[in-house]
Amino acid sequence: MARTRKSVIAMVLTTLLMLAGGTVWAAPAPPVVVARAAELVDATTGQVLFASHAQQELPMASVTKLMTLYIAIRAITQHKLSLHAMVPADVEAYHIGGSQIWLRPGEHLTVEQMLRAIAVGSANDAAYALGAYIGGSEPQFVAIMNQTAKELGMHHTHFANPHGLPAADHYTTAHDLALLGAAAVKFPLLLHYTSQWQDRSIRNGKGGHLWLINQNRLLRTFVGADGLKTGYTHSAGFCMVASAHRDHTRLIAVILGAPSSKLRFQDASGLLTWGFQNYRTLFIDKPSGLPQVVPVYRGVAPEVRVAMSRPLALTIPTEETERVTWRVEMARHLVAPVKYHQTVGQVVINVPHQRPVRISVWATQAIRRQRLGEVVWNYFWHIVG
Repeated sequence: MARTRKSVIAMVLTTLLMLAGGTVWAAPAPPVVVARAAELVDATTGQVLFASHAQQELPMASVTKLMTLYIAIRAITQHKLSLHAMVPADVEAYHIGGSQIWLRPGEHLTVEQMLRAIAVGSANDAAYALGAYIGGSEPQFVAIMNQTAKELGMHHTHFANPHGLPAADHYTTAHDLALLGAAAVKFPLLLHYTSQWQDRSIRNGKGGHLWLINQNRLLRTFVGADGLKTGYTHSAGFCMVASAHRDHTRLIAVILGAPSSKLRFQDASGLLTWGFQNYRTLFIDKPSGLPQVVPVYRGVAPEVRVAMSRPLALTIPTEETERVTWRVEMARHLVAPVKYHQTVGQVVINVPHQRPVRISVWATQAIRRQRLGEVVWNYFWHIVG
């Protein structure tokens, strides 16, 4: 009965997403989810396509490591951390427990090797060592994790460690993890590691190499899957944040508290399949009808370049894609002075069953008004010439 009620609520929520007066486009019913909580979002627009107990605070197990990876990759792209830096392991890392690569006290691996161990092997000791290296200590890194969560809008998340082993005051929600997933996929380097289903690059200290296997089964079975992280503990159940892209659409599926590994992947793949079948991300950057320049009267230049103030991405039901229209509303000319980023018009996008979306068009340069002397001089040469 509880599962049936949850499915009905999810279906209602999904339908309401597309509600806008009169006619309603109704997506086919989403698959039944057995996990304790789940959410499906368009990673580009943030549009929630499915939600089931998505605001319930729950443990997340090794999905925690997605935040550890995110912080590390962000530091690398900001040139604050090098892939070649050597990260030491200590006694605490060695005795941490759970999934490990068995770092010995005093052993050093590069940041790059640590990232592989975390993303592919879900190594708790590597997550601990890398976090302590970046933050200066584990508690300081955990503080960075919580600050980062706050910055991402993860208001119902609190971290107690960088690896996800059971701890008091360590929890999140499906919605918060969707926010983290959407932020994480913006880094190609992070996806480079999370998309690998195996790795043999780390020496095992015995003349050979460790063989790490990614527990994310979707990497081998779901077209377009490229991450992000799985996890399991007895208290958390089977969890994952899954990412997949097809054409220009990228979706994030979050599963928390599935009763088995098989059902975890069944929930995730079912939601992703349903999402790709029924929705797509539409990008509007340079709509037809939008001029590149607009004439300017009494300016030191005869025209000004214009553009949309920002590119627009919309989540559109697949069947409605061809019915999206837009119009450009602009004056035929401007009078100087024209300021940089001055609004000079708008693009109005009409999406079936949704309110119109309006994006400002602005000047991409400043045009100064001609001085009196310049007007006289130009008029003189116009007559003479």
